[in-house]
Amino acid sequence: MKILIDKNIPYTEHFFQDHLNDIEYFTDQDFDISKVAEDSIVITRSTYKTHGKKISNAVKFLCSASTGEDHYDKKALNSMNIPYAFSTGANAVAVREYVFSVAALMLKEKKIDKSSPILIIGCGNIGKGIFEALKYFNFNVSSYDPFKPSTNSNDTIEGYEFISLHVPFTTPSESEYSTENLFYSSKFEYCEDGAVILNTSRGGVVSEKDFLQLDDDRHYIRLISDVFENEPKVNEDFLNKNLFATPHIAGHSQFARYQMTKMAYENVMNFLGLTINDRSMILDKKIINFDKNAFDNDMKESGLPISLMLDTYNPKLDDFKHYDFKKIRDNYNKRIGYSQVIVRGCHDISDCNDLKMLGFTVEDS
Repeated sequence: MKILIDKNIPYTEHFFQDHLNDIEYFTDQDFDISKVAEDSIVITRSTYKTHGKKISNAVKFLCSASTGEDHYDKKALNSMNIPYAFSTGANAVAVREYVFSVAALMLKEKKIDKSSPILIIGCGNIGKGIFEALKYFNFNVSSYDPFKPSTNSNDTIEGYEFISLHVPFTTPSESEYSTENLFYSSKFEYCEDGAVILNTSRGGVVSEKDFLQLDDDRHYIRLISDVFENEPKVNEDFLNKNLFATPHIAGHSQFARYQMTKMAYENVMNFLGLTINDRSMILDKKIINFDKNAFDNDMKESGLPISLMLDTYNPKLDDFKHYDFKKIRDNYNKRIGYSQVIVRGCHDISDCNDLKMLGFTVEDS
């Protein structure tokens, strides 16, 4: 059976090394799933949408090396009895790290401080981890999720200075808890003046039209977007009104992309009924010497080791122009995850625990 793989999925030869003769690569913009002639497994990214496409009967298994699921038309696939799978949860760590680095940046730039009220909307795998970490560091953090019990019994957003969105994209026809345009005109107006809103969920959770119509002189909202409506065609005006933005790469640390491809490999092997072979880790490592003085100063001033966090990853460096969205996202695999940073020379148990809580690897003394 053929294995057709998007060429922009990293580490495929590493994981599928026993099946290289069966592999053919494609690009998502040129791939026509209706013309698959030979019995095949198809492995895509989240950029390939099946909605409205005629799917060949030769497609025996559809696998996404991504955690999002809204790019597959599940109803159509079920009607054709085509099984499908996702790399569910594989990028949760990377998104949490992205949010931590954004928070570190906002603390450094004095847009928030360690006493600022923070709201996490969405308490799934990602949001829950962010909430628990910020609570551990004694930040003034609350959470809200219409799907789950949370620390906040309602969805009020008044008074919060930093709001991070971690919800799936759902429409009113799909769910009683629709998240389409969750942030719209009146919701923006209830936000604290100068509030920072971070969206790493999906495009469409924030209404781009309503955000563009906000009068900054009357009500100033700072939006940071990693996701956009109509990707990869990003609205230039909306992009430019963001404090800064990144091209849908919050979940794309090297570690996360490695894990997503690993899970796709495992899904394919399970479908074929073949043995899953262990692969040696091939990711980059970064060794740093622990700076006790800088760490203590950051913890006192900001409540987080912001220097180490931003030295590891500064999301502002991934700010982009609207016409570069697809090019950057397709080729993005440079970001070092916190777990790839090995901190050497940290001897205080409390300091070590703080670093580990954020995901850093601490070398044993």
